[in-house]
Amino acid sequence: MRVRGHHLVCTYCFHGSGKTEARDFFGVDNAIPELVRALRLNPDLEIAVCADRDDVCRECPLLRPDGCGRSADAAAQNEKLRGWDRTILQTLGLRDGQRLRARDLEARLRERLPDIGRICTNCTSAAPSGWAEYRRALRDGLWEDPPA
Repeated sequence: MRVRGHHLVCTYCFHGSGKTEARDFFGVDNAIPELVRALRLNPDLEIAVCADRDDVCRECPLLRPDGCGRSADAAAQNEKLRGWDRTILQTLGLRDGQRLRARDLEARLRERLPDIGRICTNCTSAAPSGWAEYRRALRDGLWEDPPA
């Protein structure tokens, strides 16, 4: 499964919110709830991290041929998102295309990105409540037996 950098963070923000419907958290339907379910079912799921459109984007009604349609300029919006992707991957010490297990990814998030407040400053979904939701999700983990 390909997952872009900022969708890793979105997944934990959404999970920490306790909501079950994407529209209730993000304001639009998307595949983040399905990603959360897939990760929860298989902590050893292999994730290929990336800094551009991913498997989550394929299911999003905002996807346009040139980027994300949340704004009038989809290409510019996608470049902003790519900037977040690159920053998050760099912070996690990951390269575009690198593969790792979901539980190893969660461990990296805990260790290297315990707070998203300095990265997700312009996110309409996370700021400011999502920051607490992100921290809650990292603290509790996606699985009953989070790695030590």
